[in-house]
Amino acid sequence: MRYTKRQTIDQLYKKLEPIDNLYQADCINWQGKTSDTKEPYSELIANELLIKIKEFDKISKVPRTGTYCIETHCQFAFDLSIPYGKEKNFAKRITGLHLPEIGIILDYQIPLQNTLKDENVGEIDLISFNEKTKTIHLIELKYISNKETLLRAILESFTYFKQINQAKLVKDFFRDCKGEQAKALKGVSADDIKVVPTVLVISNCQPFKELQDMELGNRPKLRALSTALGVNLFRIAVEVH
Repeated sequence: MRYTKRQTIDQLYKKLEPIDNLYQADCINWQGKTSDTKEPYSELIANELLIKIKEFDKISKVPRTGTYCIETHCQFAFDLSIPYGKEKNFAKRITGLHLPEIGIILDYQIPLQNTLKDENVGEIDLISFNEKTKTIHLIELKYISNKETLLRAILESFTYFKQINQAKLVKDFFRDCKGEQAKALKGVSADDIKVVPTVLVISNCQPFKELQDMELGNRPKLRALSTALGVNLFRIAVEVH
């Protein structure tokens, strides 16, 4: 089914409250163009969100008493029965590796939830540290065969960035991180660290194709939205055998 420009905008505005859940709305994942004006859905929605950019200030921080750094993750006990193509297993496998511009992957599946009562709260796929820029990247990973839009990835990344207690996150990782990852943090002051929302897309998925298209000069409103929200965008090609 295709939607008109008015129908698309109406669907967006129905989902603006609460904005914490906006990235989960169906319209955020619509692909194609409006039936009347032939505008890409993502571009139309991104433009509306730029107009309503202050709405994102309403995203609530999720309090967390436990550490964000899960010690058992540092043991690297991979479940080799899980196909390599599964996103979470891929996230585990690249933990500890250095990626260009993103730095060393410190951990995977970082919980935002404090208790089971925290409903509709996700988890951060990966966290990395770039020693040169003293930046912690909160990474939303979109892997091979993912059919979601780049717009959803951007909104999901920024939502988690706003929900997490950034000061506590930095403190927890400086205190609790173990092994090779901990070495990257040595000699760095926690006060100098900045935390940024980041999207990492892997080849052969929908958001990867859309990011390539953006880099060719298309999707200017989506680029403007990612810039306004401070979301970093990276893509890497991966061969799976």
